[in-house]
Amino acid sequence: MAEEICRGPRRRAGGAGRAARRVLGRAPLGLLAALAASATAAPAWAEPTIAERARADALRREAQELLASDRPDAACPKLEESERLRPSTETKLELARCHERTGRLASAWALYAEVEAAGGDAKQGAEARERAAAIAQRLPRLAILVSDEVKALPGLEVALDGAAARGVGLARPVEPGKHRVTATASGRQAFSRDVEARQPGEIVEVRITALDPQAAAPSPAAADLERRRPTPYGPRPDPIHRNLMWVTGGLALAGIALGSTFGGLAISTWDKVENSAGTACRNAERYLDCAQPVPDLARRAMSYATVSDFSFIAAGAALAGTAVLWMTLPPDGPRASARVQIAPGVLGGAVLGVF
Repeated sequence: MAEEICRGPRRRAGGAGRAARRVLGRAPLGLLAALAASATAAPAWAEPTIAERARADALRREAQELLASDRPDAACPKLEESERLRPSTETKLELARCHERTGRLASAWALYAEVEAAGGDAKQGAEARERAAAIAQRLPRLAILVSDEVKALPGLEVALDGAAARGVGLARPVEPGKHRVTATASGRQAFSRDVEARQPGEIVEVRITALDPQAAAPSPAAADLERRRPTPYGPRPDPIHRNLMWVTGGLALAGIALGSTFGGLAISTWDKVENSAGTACRNAERYLDCAQPVPDLARRAMSYATVSDFSFIAAGAALAGTAVLWMTLPPDGPRASARVQIAPGVLGGAVLGVF
């Protein structure tokens, strides 16, 4: 898919580019309106029924009353529905005026252009031409340029902001702001581009030069085979499984740290008991009939020792859980085969392994 976005006043072009811009940006508004209307002429619909005509006329009268009460926001939807039920140049012109009052200048310009191109009442045509020219000077323009190769694609649909693009190849006035240009065709990848046009008189061009072919969909048999094919390293690790492994590992480390801390406190406190027992106890060997602070220190040392024991027990359980979770964790990649080696050490031995 290839495309190009150009901004008229902000970019210089060669002779061909300047000529194209003159055609797009400086064409007489009457010609531009006629081409825009003819490019998107609505198909011929069946004549409205009596009920549709009555409903359209009622909506138009309600809209006129709302406009007289300075309520164009409420009047425009009624005029749109009336125009849909019973298309007419008069309703279209009233709707254009309504859009102009509500600030929807690009919509008003498009309707004025259609009224002018219809070639009906001379007075209405003159008003439409005058208002379209005045509005066009206040709006930026967007030109969607489609190559001949893309135009020849079957089922081609070009859209601007979700609606069928009018006047492809022409620099049509648009509302200031962001716009999205899309293009689709049978068997082709969709084209989508966001552009921004804000300055009055600015010309933004979007070129659609090619639509890439869609990738061929795999056959049901190939898709089923791909689904059944095992991955090289087994299933991906479950995030909950991995996170739980890290939590239990952290608890094991915390238990070891807590047990070591309280174990040290128990040892240091018991040293104080032994140092005080010689003078504070009648039976220093069995710590009997001891005066303060020996009993309090002894109870404190026992409490520290109890906390240390339980901390080491909890750390051992958490460490065992971590090991189980690690061994059952699906690998991200190939894992080395397990091997164990027993090596002698200074105080005994060591067990080394790769898992």
